[in-house]
Amino acid sequence: MSISRYLWALCVAVFVGMAGMASADGNVSATVAAAMAAPDRPQAQVKRDAARNPGPVLTFSTIKPGDVVVDLGAGGGYLTRLISGIVGRDGKVVAQNPPSWIENFKSIAPALEGLQKDRPNVQVSNTAFDALDFADNTLDAVTMALVYHDVVLSSADRAKMNHQIYAALKPGGVYLITDHFAKEGSGDTTTNALHRIDADMVRAEVEAAGFVLEAQSDALRHPDDDRSKIVFDPSVRGKTDRFVYRFRKAK
Repeated sequence: MSISRYLWALCVAVFVGMAGMASADGNVSATVAAAMAAPDRPQAQVKRDAARNPGPVLTFSTIKPGDVVVDLGAGGGYLTRLISGIVGRDGKVVAQNPPSWIENFKSIAPALEGLQKDRPNVQVSNTAFDALDFADNTLDAVTMALVYHDVVLSSADRAKMNHQIYAALKPGGVYLITDHFAKEGSGDTTTNALHRIDADMVRAEVEAAGFVLEAQSDALRHPDDDRSKIVFDPSVRGKTDRFVYRFRKAK
């Protein structure tokens, strides 16, 4: 084991041990708080916490130490690193990106290479959204953070993707989806222009694969957003109204 990996493993043991003894801080579990406080998190990622509010979102996800998790559309691994800290040495997190993203966004591959050097429980999968290669009944959770609308834009077969995710999850496994609200009833008609998606459409598509919507969180709600602007508009960037859905596979 390299020195960096040894030090990370030692930090995880300390932080997870502290988390086990600490009480929850509001709506953020001690395990999630410890992952957020990990000393090897890049400051650029820490700064993103203000807009992404990962504490309550990841607490809501029910991901726990020892879990095997896939982070779909992981990009450079912002959420992957946090999940890595939650699942710890006995767990695993796979950062998935479609090959086109690796080709078009040159920062992704080196960022994930660095993450793997820092965190021995991180793996990488470069697969299309509708050609996932995870074995049946092997995953505890799948996360898709602000990415479902990108799946629409990629023209991937979403029904196929959702069925593959359902098959890969263990009985009782979690599928966590967050994304930017589009106006109700708009379906995917504004997705290309605004990078938003109709939450009801997402729910219907995921439930069609067999999932049950177990709960939803208001952790990313911003009621002042009228859902009419592109998510990159400076007036709403980082403050868009977003849904957080926790679906579960039947036990």
